[in-house]
Amino acid sequence: MGGPQAKAYMGWWGHLGSPKQKGITSYAISPYAQKPLAHSFKNAYSNSFRRFKSQFLFVLIPAGIYYYWWKNGEAYNAYLYSKAGREELERVNN
Repeated sequence: MGGPQAKAYMGWWGHLGSPKQKGITSYAISPYAQKPLAHSFKNAYSNSFRRFKSQFLFVLIPAGIYYYWWKNGEAYNAYLYSKAGREELERVNN
C-alpha cells in the first residue's frame, strides 16, 4: 500500500510532496524602493488636460444650445411684457 494513509501529513498547501519546480523566476521590488506617488501631480495635470481636450465638445455644444434657448426665451418674455407684446397677445388671443 503505497499512497498516503489517514492522518498522514502531506505538506502545506502548494507543497504537497511534489518535487520542487525548476526554471521559474520571480521578481519583486522592495517596498522601501517604491515611490507610489512619484510624478502623480505632473501626470494629473497632463491627464486632466488630455481628458478635457477630448471631452469638452460633449459639454460645450449642449451648453451653447441651452444658453441660446435660455436667452431667446428671456428676450421673448421681455417682449411679451412690453406694450407691443401685450397688444400682439390681445390680437392673437381674440
